[in-house]
Amino acid sequence: MSIPSQTVSSSNKLIYQRLKQAIDLNLRRQIFIAACDDLCLRDCLAARLQTELAAESAGSDPRSVIDYPRFVSLELDLSDPNPWGSIAAWLTQHPPSQNRGSYSPLPGFQILGAEHLTRQSASVQWSFLSYLRDIEANLEMCESTLLLWVSRPWLSSIEQSAPEFWHWRTGVFEFEGEPTPAKGDFGHFEDFGHSGDLRNLRDNGDFGNQLLIPSLSGQSPIPDEQSPISYPPSPAPDSKSVQLTEDEQSPRISPPPSPAPDSKSVELADLVLAAASEDVAAENNASSEENFLPLQTLQYIELLQEHQCCSEALALAYHSLGNYYRDRILGGDVSEQNLTIAIRAIEQVIAYLDVDSNSQQNQPLTEECARLIAQLTQNLTQYAQESNSLPPISDLLNDLGTLYWMLSRDRTQHNASDPVSCLERSIALYLEGLNRTDTETVPQTRVRLNKNLGIASADLARYRDKTENLQHAVAAYQQALLDLDPAVEPQQYAAAQNNLATAYWNLAQDGEPIVYLKSAIAAYTQALSCYSPEREPLNYAGVQNNLGTACWNLAQHEPSEPLLVRAISAYREALKYRTRELVPAAAAATYNNLGTAYWHLANQFQQKQARTESLQQAITAYEAALDIAGKLDRTQLTFDALAARNNLGLAHYQLATDPNFAANKVAQTSHLEAALHHQLQVCAEWGQYLNDKGLTYGDKLNLQAAANSQAADSRQTALSYIVKTIRAFYSECGLPGQNLALSKIPGDLLPEILRRL
Repeated sequence: MSIPSQTVSSSNKLIYQRLKQAIDLNLRRQIFIAACDDLCLRDCLAARLQTELAAESAGSDPRSVIDYPRFVSLELDLSDPNPWGSIAAWLTQHPPSQNRGSYSPLPGFQILGAEHLTRQSASVQWSFLSYLRDIEANLEMCESTLLLWVSRPWLSSIEQSAPEFWHWRTGVFEFEGEPTPAKGDFGHFEDFGHSGDLRNLRDNGDFGNQLLIPSLSGQSPIPDEQSPISYPPSPAPDSKSVQLTEDEQSPRISPPPSPAPDSKSVELADLVLAAASEDVAAENNASSEENFLPLQTLQYIELLQEHQCCSEALALAYHSLGNYYRDRILGGDVSEQNLTIAIRAIEQVIAYLDVDSNSQQNQPLTEECARLIAQLTQNLTQYAQESNSLPPISDLLNDLGTLYWMLSRDRTQHNASDPVSCLERSIALYLEGLNRTDTETVPQTRVRLNKNLGIASADLARYRDKTENLQHAVAAYQQALLDLDPAVEPQQYAAAQNNLATAYWNLAQDGEPIVYLKSAIAAYTQALSCYSPEREPLNYAGVQNNLGTACWNLAQHEPSEPLLVRAISAYREALKYRTRELVPAAAAATYNNLGTAYWHLANQFQQKQARTESLQQAITAYEAALDIAGKLDRTQLTFDALAARNNLGLAHYQLATDPNFAANKVAQTSHLEAALHHQLQVCAEWGQYLNDKGLTYGDKLNLQAAANSQAADSRQTALSYIVKTIRAFYSECGLPGQNLALSKIPGDLLPEILRRL
């Protein structure tokens, strides 16, 4: 195909580069539409596409198994404008090679000449659209790339009159019309830059309409705690994959043949292709060799299946594919799409390994299979070391269970997965992994499986059978601890003890609180014995905070001044490392807990001077918590800021009405004014809460929602204390004091306050 002369604008160069980049992916069933009204420009672009792609094919590895040309141009037959028929005719004239061991993937096709249909009869034009509508019956010919060149009027006609074809499109590329070139103005390939290196191209996001699946991103949010005390957070499973090692006994002899591709492998291939298409279309996404690893792996998988290679070889290929998406997930891209692909890949690994272990056939490797396996492990350079051997089945089951657990916690709006079913699947996989361990299994594998089993069971307890699932979690953590030596693995031992204590704490909320809270305190204490504040300050501080909460909680069931003193000591120790500069949200929660512990100590056990000092300490702690919280978004907080402000106002009120302050009217009035200020602030923040919800004061809130009920309770508590504070103003300062207090009440609250007075 000759290359016509044409000067190409910079915008059309960019569109051309994106089109060529998309074709270079060589994905399955890519269907592109290119619209161009300037025939000279169209001919120039089409010729360059074929020439450049052919040049890349010629420069490939001479040992390549590809026999077909990379890209073929076909003219539409105007008497019978059937693009599928043109492709079929070309394939008939160019049958694949019959040489043993040769594989010939289909070339890409570009169809030219559709613009001439405007001069044909209406019946011919309608037949062309009818052929396009029959795309689903001809999908076998679309295993590679199809590029259809049309004019803009035909682009509109296809969208309206051939919706079936339009639905299957991968991308649409519209080129701008250009002036006729001056005589002697010959175009050069240099106009397009160096197009052979895809890593130099950048996609600015304008990639036609090729997006197949909405992009998902971000990690799932951590649920807010509803109590004014910040309770121990739920631990997360260890998603780190087992370090793979070379199999000392490889190569294995007599591998059985692999089964033919099933619906699951086809589904996985479609997911990978869709993800790759999105990666190319992503804004400012530079193409790199790494982006093509999953596509290259898919090609090897197809070849391995076609040549009926052994199941272990297919398991290796699928494991390499799963590793690619596992690393993306560990890198922070925890999307439903990546999780689903990684899950499907590991499921295929396990399925092929089960076929391998259950098969009694002993067929040796064919020469072609051996060559393909060698290419697989040699060409996938990034995962070559990992891909040369497979981890034990118990480790694969652990990784698969953790991926299902992560999917259960994905709270993005596009995630349609049921968290309960994901957690049930995760638990079943961890249990199966434990059942497949034996005396030769390394203890670390059993530790990982038991610890992750405990975490998944504790998560399932949030949805159903709370006590039963928490008891399962306790049993799993206890089993993990049996395989852990605190002297050898202090960090793992401390983490398991912390998880165990958290499960005990949750059990205490529903029954037998004294027994379970004492068990939680003992486990937290064991965890602290293995955490070093110098090496792991935040983990150490987190366990100290949890220990303080457990002691405070137990003091509510067994009133004890030493327990509250121990809780205060633990909170203060935690705050040495949980600083507002380093972890502001965690620091605010611990300050709030410290204020609550001081308040209970003042009101339950202390008298006179000691009580006054504890209330002042509570005020200082609550003020610190609210000061930090005021600089954070509400969604970052794990405690109720309105309840904390109510508690702060109450502490000021109690100090003001304390007999020790009776002789100091200035201090007494100051505390009463502070109490009233914080109580009114709660009502003001309640009003802001209503505005955020788009409600008015008279609207009825859905009080079944925890946040609504909690905010409503805080407002009612504040109103009650506003009335008490006004009465205290009158009692301590007479009528002038009452008038001073009433003058600070906003007009919208005054009628309700006067009615209560």
